[in-house]
Amino acid sequence: MPRRTMSIWSLWVLDLVGILCTSRIEKIIEEVKKRYEKALSHELSGAELEIIRETVEEVVGLDTKVLIPFVFHGRRLVISPVTRHQDIEQGEREYVEKVVKMLPILVWNSITCIYVPGDSDWTIDLMNEIFKTTSFEGFDPVTLYKRTRGKCGMRFTDVVMRTFRHNIGMLNRFGQRLAQEAGAKIQEISSSLSDEEKRKEEKMLQIIKEYGESLCTKEKQEEIIKAQEIVCDACTYIWRRPEDRASFLIEAYSRYLHSKTVEVSKHGDIDEPLFDYVDHCSLVSTYEKYKSMDIVGELFLRVFLEGKDINDESVNDAVCGVREREEAEKMRGEEERRKKEEESLRNTLELLRMEEKEKSKGRGKKKKGGKKGSGEVTAKMEEEKKDSEEVEESAEAEVSLEEMAVGGARSKERSSKKKSRSKGHRYKVHKRVLRWTKSAERIKAELDEGSEEKWRNKSIEEIEEQKKVHDIIEVCVLLRSLDANRFFVSTNRYMKDGTERWKMVGVGIFEEGGEKKVGKVEVGLYRDKGEGSVIYHLMFKAMDTEKAGKGAGSSFGKGDDVDGLEEEGAGELSDMSGFEYPKGVRSEIVKGGDAFKIVYRNPKDTSEVLRSLTVLQKAEVL
Repeated sequence: MPRRTMSIWSLWVLDLVGILCTSRIEKIIEEVKKRYEKALSHELSGAELEIIRETVEEVVGLDTKVLIPFVFHGRRLVISPVTRHQDIEQGEREYVEKVVKMLPILVWNSITCIYVPGDSDWTIDLMNEIFKTTSFEGFDPVTLYKRTRGKCGMRFTDVVMRTFRHNIGMLNRFGQRLAQEAGAKIQEISSSLSDEEKRKEEKMLQIIKEYGESLCTKEKQEEIIKAQEIVCDACTYIWRRPEDRASFLIEAYSRYLHSKTVEVSKHGDIDEPLFDYVDHCSLVSTYEKYKSMDIVGELFLRVFLEGKDINDESVNDAVCGVREREEAEKMRGEEERRKKEEESLRNTLELLRMEEKEKSKGRGKKKKGGKKGSGEVTAKMEEEKKDSEEVEESAEAEVSLEEMAVGGARSKERSSKKKSRSKGHRYKVHKRVLRWTKSAERIKAELDEGSEEKWRNKSIEEIEEQKKVHDIIEVCVLLRSLDANRFFVSTNRYMKDGTERWKMVGVGIFEEGGEKKVGKVEVGLYRDKGEGSVIYHLMFKAMDTEKAGKGAGSSFGKGDDVDGLEEEGAGELSDMSGFEYPKGVRSEIVKGGDAFKIVYRNPKDTSEVLRSLTVLQKAEVL
């Protein structure tokens, strides 16, 4: 696991489990270790534990927290970056106003939340003291949000930024007190500590002291405001691009559900907006360099979806992505202009032919008899013949696709009569997906002999754990239905090994042994030589696993590590018509209005539920 990824995830875990006030560093390390091993289903190595220890022993969480201007209520998105008060559904206004009322304390926590290894009590107490002794007279975010000027009112991002600017005035007092108390604690370091422990303690407190001093400067305060402003503008940019909005909402909704499963809300029945960790300095410097919301919006989207840090590589990827998109849009524009010109030319020629035809009719009346209208009859016959051929080709394509059900899936009996066109989506399934329906022993044997290096020499125990999240072939029932688009979003397409690939991603909840894990249902697809869509990857990926950098990377990452799909899967694809498990295996599909649930039962005692996977409908946008 990359050191940087593990360090960032350690910070994320610490924030979620709410142990910022823990006074014993060993307890913190043990808690993070437990979370890792639970998420990854294996014990951490000595090297990984050392990374955790080094991370926890440093001061983290400075200049990284930003507020994401989206608010969920259940499965509904009730506030987007551009939502105005008058746009909110009447039944949700009371809830939204409760969230907006909390903005001052939420923003203050975002600006000042500092994790101090060993003892965070004093920083938390100081943070609360400064906030409680500050007068908010004359500043009411709810009144501000409800205020309208003519037909327009403030957007949610406008209220967020007004709250940030109001709270920034408290930073001078907080920074001064933080620096003073850190300096005092340096003088009070216990003489009973070893020289190494004293060095680490002094280093940590010195960092906090310098950070407190920096909070008093205009430059630091402007950087905090600018970073949040860029995030708000980036979220607005993403919201206005439908192709990006869908992916962003899936990620945000899964994080929202995950936060509800791992922590109790500090505000009763009110779910606060999401927070994310982004380096303020890197974000602001990138914006200052390019002065382009296209690039910064693309960068933030990738950072949010793929869990990347802002560095030279991620910035370069964003720049290249924007340029590629602009080039593609330019080519589409040129293609549309060309088509319009061709259509205009065809229309002109058609008018000329019609004029010539009218003249010919006039001349034809002077001739007795003749073959009046024979040209029209011939053209009509040719058109009918062409339509007939297209219908026959369509029917042949439908039948040939059904006949491709080979290599592991069981199909129901098919009628010899011609089938009508299916109303659902058509997918074939690669053998690497079907493999996971077999026993762990057979899977191991195939993987050990296969071409994918990462799957070789796995233990039976590891295979059994992976089988739980990969053996979800019943999801194909949902994918092939007309409801699929209510549950999944499609990612951008890319090329690998000469094949076009893309993913479909949905939000899921995996339950086993009374424990719930929120994550994503990933579907990897490619276009085969016959222009059919083939599922080559299918799994549930828990949020914990994804944050820790395990598996095949982010669900929204562009690219994958699967090679040779066409060669390996040739002749071993299935369209999954009437798929059934081998005898003795039991699973039950429960379809609801906003959920698709697969329940796996013990074959020997079907009253015993082993585990379940629920695919949730995408968040409803009000």
